[in-house]
Amino acid sequence: MSPRTGRPIVGPEPKNRQIALRATETTVRKFQECSELTGKTKTDLLEEMVDNLYSRLKKK
Repeated sequence: MSPRTGRPIVGPEPKNRQIALRATETTVRKFQECSELTGKTKTDLLEEMVDNLYSRLKKK
């Protein structure tokens, strides 16, 4: 049997979906700076923002 290949799963579920979006240069620069300041990946930041928004919307 051959060994498993590919990126290892980090976290409770695999990250096998992609999101593409268009943004202004200013937004991209701010997003990159947030990533550098927090030491988190852009994926982690995006997931955190979505979780926070979802929680706020579900409370209403």
